[in-house]
Amino acid sequence: MAMDTKPPETSTNPPAKHRDEGIKIFSWPKMIYIFPSMFIALICSVGMFAIREKSYDPSKPGQAVVTTDPSGEVVTTTQPGLTRLERFRTTQNLLGVLFLAVLAFNLLVMALDFPRFELLGWILFVLFVVFFVLWLGAYFELDLVRPIRALFESIYVFANAGFYLAYAITIFFLMVIVYVTRWLDYWEVLPNEILHHHGPLSDLERFSTMNLKFDKEIPDVLEYALLGAGRLVLHVPNMERAVVMDNVLFINTKEEALKRLMSRLEVRVTSDKEVDDATG
Repeated sequence: MAMDTKPPETSTNPPAKHRDEGIKIFSWPKMIYIFPSMFIALICSVGMFAIREKSYDPSKPGQAVVTTDPSGEVVTTTQPGLTRLERFRTTQNLLGVLFLAVLAFNLLVMALDFPRFELLGWILFVLFVVFFVLWLGAYFELDLVRPIRALFESIYVFANAGFYLAYAITIFFLMVIVYVTRWLDYWEVLPNEILHHHGPLSDLERFSTMNLKFDKEIPDVLEYALLGAGRLVLHVPNMERAVVMDNVLFINTKEEALKRLMSRLEVRVTSDKEVDDATG
């Protein structure tokens, strides 16, 4: 007698959803805000290569050139130098001024914090000073352009292509070191727990997400403008002090991700079939 073979049962339950990997939060050093000067240094290096390393003062007279005229007489000519204003407009000087300006701005961002209202106050103060100086010039009929022009004419800074390239390579390697070492101390927020990874051997601390609270702060408007950076404060249960993480990049994205993650509980529904498979 033939026996009917029962077809294998197929589960109609959808596959289990991949576990959320959580949100990794890194606190970066202020050194990362110097990255614009690295790109400017690369541009300046290419520019100096293009003009064939004109690293000299063009305002000084050139070397004497000895030539012979059609009559056979020896004629010595000297190429005249540029004026101080024309020297300021040379490519090598403009590249040097650009590099120093960007570097000074990056160092200013690293050195000081500019909250929103403080930055607005400084902008208003500078505008007031400019308006007051212009008013004095108009009232007393002062020639304000002359000292500004004299200041620009006195500026002449340049560096060869090798210096700009060496600076860019140095900053690049420092950025690589910072990127690698950030894994020595960071936080990971999961739906059910908070993990603190720290140390070269990846030591781990676990905390519960129950009653977790966090605050977002923007202590420096310029840092926020460069990399969307801000301060994230985690109030972790069973910890006496709050966890303060400065220089968190793209903090608005982290804030939205934390809100979504904390608004739900990770619940896994196990079907009877999965239980039978696990116990069988």
